Amino acid sequence: MRMTEIKINGIVQGIGFRPFIYRLALELDLKGYVLNSSSGVEIVVDGSRDVINTFINKIRSDHPAAAIINDMSVSAKPGEGFSSFIIKESLSNKGATLMSPDLATCPDCFQELKNPGDHRYNYPFINCTNCGPRFSIIESLPYDRPATSMKTFPMCSYCKREYKDPLNRRFHAQPVACSDCGPELVIIDGNDEIIDEDPIRKTIELIKEGKIVGIKGIGGFHICCDATNTEVLQRLRKLKYRPHKPFAIMIYPPLLQNIVEIDKDGWDVLRSPVAPILILPQKKTSVISPLVAPDNPYLGIFLPYAPVHHLLLSSSLPYLIMTSGNRRDEPIASEESELKGLCDFFLTHNRPIINRSDDSIILPTKYKNVIIRRSRGYIPKPITMPLVSVPTLGAGAELKLTFALSKKDSLFLSPYLGNSGSRETREFYLDTLAKYKRWFKIEPELVACDLQPDFMTTRYAESLDLPLVKIQHHEAHVAAVMAEYQIDEPVIGIAYDGTGWGTDNAIWGGEIFVGDYHKLERYYHLNYMPLPGGDRAIKHPIRIAFAYLTAAGIDTTFLKNLQEDERILIQKQLERNFNVFNTSSLGRLFDSVSAMLGLYPEITFEAQSAMALEFLTSGILPREQKPYSFNIGESEIDIIPLIRDVAADIKNKVDQRIIASRFHRTVVDFTVEAVNNIRKSTNISKVVLSGGVMQNRLILEELIRELRKNNFTVFFPTIIPANDGSIALGQVVLANKRI
Repeated sequence: MRMTEIKINGIVQGIGFRPFIYRLALELDLKGYVLNSSSGVEIVVDGSRDVINTFINKIRSDHPAAAIINDMSVSAKPGEGFSSFIIKESLSNKGATLMSPDLATCPDCFQELKNPGDHRYNYPFINCTNCGPRFSIIESLPYDRPATSMKTFPMCSYCKREYKDPLNRRFHAQPVACSDCGPELVIIDGNDEIIDEDPIRKTIELIKEGKIVGIKGIGGFHICCDATNTEVLQRLRKLKYRPHKPFAIMIYPPLLQNIVEIDKDGWDVLRSPVAPILILPQKKTSVISPLVAPDNPYLGIFLPYAPVHHLLLSSSLPYLIMTSGNRRDEPIASEESELKGLCDFFLTHNRPIINRSDDSIILPTKYKNVIIRRSRGYIPKPITMPLVSVPTLGAGAELKLTFALSKKDSLFLSPYLGNSGSRETREFYLDTLAKYKRWFKIEPELVACDLQPDFMTTRYAESLDLPLVKIQHHEAHVAAVMAEYQIDEPVIGIAYDGTGWGTDNAIWGGEIFVGDYHKLERYYHLNYMPLPGGDRAIKHPIRIAFAYLTAAGIDTTFLKNLQEDERILIQKQLERNFNVFNTSSLGRLFDSVSAMLGLYPEITFEAQSAMALEFLTSGILPREQKPYSFNIGESEIDIIPLIRDVAADIKNKVDQRIIASRFHRTVVDFTVEAVNNIRKSTNISKVVLSGGVMQNRLILEELIRELRKNNFTVFFPTIIPANDGSIALGQVVLANKRI
């Protein structure tokens, strides 16, 4: 007798796939078995051809919502008949499968959590096959309890009965537990002393008293306090050395609309299993402290996604700061010891966090949502590439650090790891890379990195005994978006950001390319301007403003916040061309104009001054304003006329909001004019938008609008970050095309 063997690879473990197969087989009266293997799910069935075809079609169409089927093979297999359909023990083999991301608490578990009559009433680790921790608890594949951080929690008879029942929602839900057998919450003080009180009740009490509490979640710690308490926020900002950068807020859902403007699409995103942070306009009547997001009309908000969050938030405590639990430039913490001195107390538990991941961040636009940070809820889902690659490591950049590993047409982008300036982040990078290589059975045969020689990632790539391809930063930006859309033809690629090392040893960042993966040729760029001191000037935009004005031959005496001794020092530096870099960066132009307006002469977080310039346009549409002057030459977009016009408006005391709006209009105009020029000579009508500047909602939306009006097809990043979080993807694609 011959059986039918079905092998499925993808995200098919830890999301109720085998119970689904079991129920489907019973429904169709098929005999055989299903099992997990390290390469996916394997099914053997015995039945008529028509019924088996129906079975296969239903697998494709009716599988669990969290499942992703990448490959399904069907073949004949010799064997004897079966008398029933069973779920077999997992099998280890040489293949590799995918793993599910961590998922937010599902509606069924939420109802049980709040039901006084349920066995898991108020249990802070409730989960089922449709929700709960996955990525964060996995040690190895296949995904079974002994290979997770739940292995030290033997199931009680109640949980075991559910776990073994194929018709139960918790069948083989590896984190399944209850208060009789699972992890437990405790609250401890700053001296690691356990407070012998109900942990949830005590935490609520402490937050209301104005305390800062470190809360151990699914993929790491949050630092938590009352978002309406300005006094505690002042203290938190001082402790975290974070004077201005916005904090994220977790909100009790029924009161969300009191705080921000939101539509149905926004609600759908917030309530999705990913449960990301969403950046939304804050209402003027909001009770949120102004220190949550200083000088910022938007709030980063998210809903409770873990059971412990649902237990903490209520109508009496509806708005909680839930900022990433880390020190500056360090990865998110998984242990209380990493946050000593930052928190007064810790709400913690005894289930280890094996794999850390920060919260994902989404920016809604008029067209599609844009990912700012791709982490919890997304990783480690693979990205399908428009090519078949050799096993490759994309080392990434420096800021918004991620790496990428690829094999065949699948690429695994790491979670957001932080910025590479600290030893802790470098160790996190290497640890996560080792895990990815083991889980997905990828041993790189090729490595790609940035041109910048000082990046930690470049030095690491150079240390490997592998063929190495160095990829220009902005070409990687363009290629990443091309890969997202599976484009394999010539495009016009716009890469606007802050900093990237160019092939001519200048600092690029305002580039327009033409070409494909094999060759991206720089067609236009902003004309080079002086950047005195490199990175030091980036943190002091007033220095950039002085240098740009000097280069444009404009009197700088109107500049505020520039001390006379600093003015003399920079002037001498420019005259002697000492430690002065040439830059074509659009991000630096934003910094310059912002500083000319006196917004942020010194910044405390990346893109702070550029964001301030964007926010200044509130309520004034750039397209309704007259653009500033600019010139487009053979290969350069000359911005000196723009700088002169801005300076003139400032001296004439024109409303700053008008100046900011005219500036945004000018950026859109010179970009569209340049792209139109390129089409005339190349007949290319596909335009790719990339780089960190595309996180400026105004620039992105206006560019899309104007380019489409000019009959261009526009592609912009939606499943990958526009910022350097996607650089590793572009590196992998270009390296494979160019070797």
